[in-house]
Amino acid sequence: MASQESQKKWTILSLIQWSENYLTEKRIDSPRLNAELMLAAALNCKRIDLYTRFDKPLVQEELDHYKTLFVRRLNREPLQYILGYADFYGRRFAVRPGVLIPRPETEHIIEAVLEIIKEKEIKSPRILDIGTGSGCIAVSLAAEIDDAMLTAIDVSEDTLEIAKQNAVQHLLNGRITFQKVDILDRYVAVPEAGSFDFIAANPPYIPKKEWDSLQDEIRLHEPKHALTDDDDGLTYYKRITGLAPQLLKNDGWLICEIGHDQYESVRMLIESKGAREIRHWNDLSGIKRIIGGNW
Repeated sequence: MASQESQKKWTILSLIQWSENYLTEKRIDSPRLNAELMLAAALNCKRIDLYTRFDKPLVQEELDHYKTLFVRRLNREPLQYILGYADFYGRRFAVRPGVLIPRPETEHIIEAVLEIIKEKEIKSPRILDIGTGSGCIAVSLAAEIDDAMLTAIDVSEDTLEIAKQNAVQHLLNGRITFQKVDILDRYVAVPEAGSFDFIAANPPYIPKKEWDSLQDEIRLHEPKHALTDDDDGLTYYKRITGLAPQLLKNDGWLICEIGHDQYESVRMLIESKGAREIRHWNDLSGIKRIIGGNW
């Protein structure tokens, strides 16, 4: 806390109020939510518990722990890394620096797959998750589809360890196979060609020209290789759409998250590979955020 406040007797409520004001001055998004979640972590309690004992004074050890978290947030470290988790599709996933933080927009991939499974009455689907990261897509699909079997691949061994941890946490590790694969390496064997009903992917799609304009939380802290291809943002789509006809069963679907202005470019890539049908799903802002191709 600020040096002039060091002798003040802090209660839970007064600390939340002070923190909210300070984070607001520093232009931190959702300042009160940030303060509440960090304080709950420092006190090892639920967020709602803060308000059942809001007048409780904090001891110095608790203040010191909170200050450590608070300073990390002031340095623009993402709240999810500070807390060690992110929420996705109603479930909690462990994350840490080096692992891409799951986004709400990516939840639309889950919805798209579930929609097609229901529409086509697909039984026991086999699904390939390319670039699994935290495992949020693979674990969510395994949890939502009781008879699904998944293969999740990623280029990073450290990232795969977190994905495996999340699968175990949600009791789904028996239905997800994890493999270290660099999807851009043309000499690496493609996993289980011709056996998948779905490919799901949220590849790095931020163009190099947009990198410097990103928020500090993203640009300074999240893994760059999971966000940008250091090119035009289409490198991974070119590779994945080229592989899709080989990897998918007849009547299989590729479901990808795309950038806010990439729909036409990715649509043309999918079309050029002979897809029979192309669909899209909008995010909550009305942007074409998910694209699907059927072969």
